[in-house]
Amino acid sequence: MYVTDSAEIAIEASPEDIWEYVTDPVHWTASNPEEHYGLEYDTPDNRPQEGATFHQAEEVAGMFADLHGRFAYIDHPDVAVWTGTAYYPFLRGLVTVRIPEGGTIRLEETDGGTRMSHAVWMDFPNNRRGRALKWLFTTALDGKAKLYDHTNKELLFFKKRLESPRWEASRPTE
Repeated sequence: MYVTDSAEIAIEASPEDIWEYVTDPVHWTASNPEEHYGLEYDTPDNRPQEGATFHQAEEVAGMFADLHGRFAYIDHPDVAVWTGTAYYPFLRGLVTVRIPEGGTIRLEETDGGTRMSHAVWMDFPNNRRGRALKWLFTTALDGKAKLYDHTNKELLFFKKRLESPRWEASRPTE
């Protein structure tokens, strides 16, 4: 039983420049400091690549999650598809709920720059416990709106940073 959302934004930068910036785990973590607690890619250069795994500690809708994922598909610098399992500890860790999650990040070149989007999903089990968790997430925690807010905050951060004069001045020239 899926909960999905998507956010998109126009950024005045090339897909390559955006890719270079957002795939840096320090920048991704900084994009939402109240909810991101660290990101590591299991690659020699600590950057995503197809088939690579990653680990991110974060919060979604006020719930801590220990996300272990994998990049199922990458078409550099246009598309990155990730899937994973988020482990949500409840009752001080006495109960841990595992929720499959994933997303697709797209960078589409436009006349004025690039449209960046991130579509995300959570797959609650189709059983009594899963239905109860989905209900709790979508109603009591307002999770669907918070899922959008979480994703949109990341995109707004990237836009602000990549369109800042400081970024332009520090960007390598070809």
